[in-house]
Amino acid sequence: MPTKKDYYDVLGLKKGASVSEVKASYKKLAKKYHPDLNSDPKSEEKFKEASEAYQTLSDSKKKANYDQFGHAAEGFQGFQGFRGSGARGFDFNMGDIFGGGGNFAGFGGMEDIFRAFGGGGQGREAAGPARGANLRIDLSISFEEAVFGTEKTVELTRIENCKECNGKGGFGEETCSQCHGAGIIRQQRKTIFGTFVTQGTCPKCRGKGKIIKNVCKKCEGKGRTKTKREIKIKVPAGIDTGNHLNLRGEGNAGINNGPSGDLFAVIFVETDKIFKRDGSDIYAELPISFSEAALGTNLDVPTLEEKATIKIPKGTQTGTIFRLKSKGIKKLGETGHGDEYVKIIVQTPSKMNKKQKELFEKLAKEDDVKKQRKGFFGRIKKKFR
Repeated sequence: MPTKKDYYDVLGLKKGASVSEVKASYKKLAKKYHPDLNSDPKSEEKFKEASEAYQTLSDSKKKANYDQFGHAAEGFQGFQGFRGSGARGFDFNMGDIFGGGGNFAGFGGMEDIFRAFGGGGQGREAAGPARGANLRIDLSISFEEAVFGTEKTVELTRIENCKECNGKGGFGEETCSQCHGAGIIRQQRKTIFGTFVTQGTCPKCRGKGKIIKNVCKKCEGKGRTKTKREIKIKVPAGIDTGNHLNLRGEGNAGINNGPSGDLFAVIFVETDKIFKRDGSDIYAELPISFSEAALGTNLDVPTLEEKATIKIPKGTQTGTIFRLKSKGIKKLGETGHGDEYVKIIVQTPSKMNKKQKELFEKLAKEDDVKKQRKGFFGRIKKKFR
């Protein structure tokens, strides 16, 4: 029987390292060698070694026994998990490593650890039903579609239950010969402290209790296949960039008849040539002539649904903003609308015909601005004398 590696060497630590150092090292190794994240065939064995070392060194009592007796103390460590005449495995707290406080007491084997990493990966299934992974897509829509709502059809590739075998992975189930349908196996271990019993997930049937006689050729026994699918997405009026729509059950299919994950559509709204948006409010600029600003007028302005008329008072200055109440975008999830704000831009003529030039020259003679400017410079001279 091969000699077991020293647990501290497995975790890359010096003998006597603290529990916090043990947890930090294991977290790093678990992510590095997890079989679902590493294609190297040797990674699973390294992951098992690291997990076994962690089980002992992360528990202060077990660690103290190991520091004193080495691997000979394993039976005593297992004794910590006994209740009455029954046996349970080591207490393994994934929350201590990955956060969240989840307590995986008495895990049965590698499959239970895989489930803690997210339900397993390609080619490996958890023992029991597991929820499918969520999916995300980015959905670009026009400004008009965001304002009024729309329905979009998108194509995506997702994992679905195999239609050939109805997600079972094959045909002709029979009771597992190793666990006799229980899904778990019990093992006796003799140590210097006596005989102890441990139990874990059956490695042959992975806890299902049954074995598939004829593997499905389409899904190669996985029970799931990658499928291209068109999904219709209803986009509500008032949605904005950064909002997301949750389509429940439209993600990857679950494992072993577990529920499907969700599909999240993240929205990106294209810009508009006329309107700028701020939440449910919209902004537009309206150019007017010099004479319209000076004399005042009534002008039609664009809105989201129809034209509206605003009154431009005499002497309106460029930058003046007019508010059109409830002419903005529908508030998402509410009944009201935002407002529209129209900013006046007074355009100074850059090209003039002879008649226009004569009129402006006459106007300049009567311009009060010159008098104001002259008084302004006069005040400056007095101030700095």
